[in-house]
Amino acid sequence: MSKFKIAIICAVALAALAVDFLQFQQIKALRQENEALKQQVAQIVPLQEQLKQAEQEKANAAATVAQESQTRDLVRLRGEVAMLRSKTNELAKAKQEIQALKQRVASETDARTAETEARQSDLATMQAQIKQKQNVDACVNNLRLYDSAKQQWALENKKQATDTPTLDDLRPYLGRGANGEMPTCPDGGTYVIGTVGEKPTCSNAAHVLP
Repeated sequence: MSKFKIAIICAVALAALAVDFLQFQQIKALRQENEALKQQVAQIVPLQEQLKQAEQEKANAAATVAQESQTRDLVRLRGEVAMLRSKTNELAKAKQEIQALKQRVASETDARTAETEARQSDLATMQAQIKQKQNVDACVNNLRLYDSAKQQWALENKKQATDTPTLDDLRPYLGRGANGEMPTCPDGGTYVIGTVGEKPTCSNAAHVLP
């Protein structure tokens, strides 16, 4: 029995040693795995830093591109604004020139109109003067006809200077019109035959026989 017990005790001790060995091996394997994970983590951290840096550089590059694009757009817009201002100034200048031209044309037109009206007025005045002179000459010529007719009537009928003929007495000696009318004043004046020794007169003061 003592040998059997000793054998059992030895078996249990060996089993315990086996268990301890297995636990030691497992702990060693776990330590190795933990060390390997630490090394992997140590390798991942620089990669993460590099990735973070790359993302930051990418963001910076995108911001730079956006800023450059905005700068180009700003420069382009400033150029377009400058061009529009230039065109606006040119348009305003053109409008001023057109307005000045219109005013000059209007002024010249008014001047020409005034000149034309003045010439027309002068022409009308001249025509009126010519017409007036023609009427005066025609009336004076009629007075001469009446005076000549009186003188002929007086000679043929042995009349004195104080005798006064009638229109019927002078009718044969006057050059009558197509309808047999007696000479009349073109301005509507009235003739006074008078005596043989007097000059015929017209009621129009401007019509005087010289």
